[in-house]
Amino acid sequence: MRIVGQNAWPVFRGGERSIALLMAGLQQRGHDVLLVCANPEVAAKCAEFGIETTAIRFTGDLMLDRSFRFARLLRRFRPDAVLLGTFRRSLPAALGARAAGVPRIVCRVGISTDTPASAKYRFVFRHLVDATVVNAAEMRAGFLAADPRLPPERVVAIPTGVVAPPRTRPDGAVRRELGLPADAQVLGALAYLAPFKRQHRVVRALADLPEHVHYVIAGEGPERAALEALATELGVRHRLHLLGFRADIGDVLAAFDLYVVSSDREGMSNAMLEALASGIPVVSTPVSGAREALEPLADGAAPGVIVPPEPAAIAREAAAILADPARRRRMADAALRRARERFSYERMLADYERVLTPPATGRRGAPARRPLTHIPADRL
Repeated sequence: MRIVGQNAWPVFRGGERSIALLMAGLQQRGHDVLLVCANPEVAAKCAEFGIETTAIRFTGDLMLDRSFRFARLLRRFRPDAVLLGTFRRSLPAALGARAAGVPRIVCRVGISTDTPASAKYRFVFRHLVDATVVNAAEMRAGFLAADPRLPPERVVAIPTGVVAPPRTRPDGAVRRELGLPADAQVLGALAYLAPFKRQHRVVRALADLPEHVHYVIAGEGPERAALEALATELGVRHRLHLLGFRADIGDVLAAFDLYVVSSDREGMSNAMLEALASGIPVVSTPVSGAREALEPLADGAAPGVIVPPEPAAIAREAAAILADPARRRRMADAALRRARERFSYERMLADYERVLTPPATGRRGAPARRPLTHIPADRL
């Protein structure tokens, strides 16, 4: 198949990395792929995954010139399917795909609060999008509840598939880089520093934890200064480590003893799943997907725990796990098994292939696409 992915978020973070990994996996399975990003900066980062990228900025529903540019690109590429990756820009992107006569239009929704609750999105998902993919069963139920007229067979839950991010440095390299003491225990997160991620809960929890416990976050965002100020106010600034954007995710995860999700809203957190695949136990607030990922395995071992969205609850559970090495080892083993059994990367790719494949009545025998390499985005 020829598959075009589209992502309209202007900053490279977890969602952008996730769709780049998905497109790279589909390419490895023999498909011809192109990923359309919001700007050249994001396109360049996604291209590091070995896929072809270009940029069209979708800035609003009324910017129909962007829909026309997207349609022109699609006519040049002649895809069998388009995978839309940004819910809030699904209208102009889907209009462009429909105008180009793409046989199959699929939208990938990754946050539980993105639902067809308004008239605009009901129009998009009833009339422009052929199928919607969410990454947790709980999200599927919420999505369908938001529009009772949406046919259930058009909303599919495909669990995010992960592999452990590769290691590039020796054990302990990131801890030495941060100057952590030998007895340090580390809470960690890979997260965009935005208000809805609620990292302030973990900073407040840090103040209730022993002096040797540190909190490390890899990621950038608008909340950085506020988190630093809160940590200073609470007297734990020396135990809060904000790393900014990091490409060496595997090495950063290796520095963590416990992964923490503190959000109010998520889909199935990709970073949390990468932590599981790396054998790191998880403490999570009750966001969508957490129960599916962290419920006990058949033998009763659980890869993580769900806690109320309160700093005291996070501190209490983190302290109990960190103080019990045997329990932490059991949880680490359960994390590896859960990632392998439920969140297989190859299974995810096969499921996406099925959803993206056009019906038998779709266009046949399309001529070879014109190459896009070296074509400036402003000419598409």
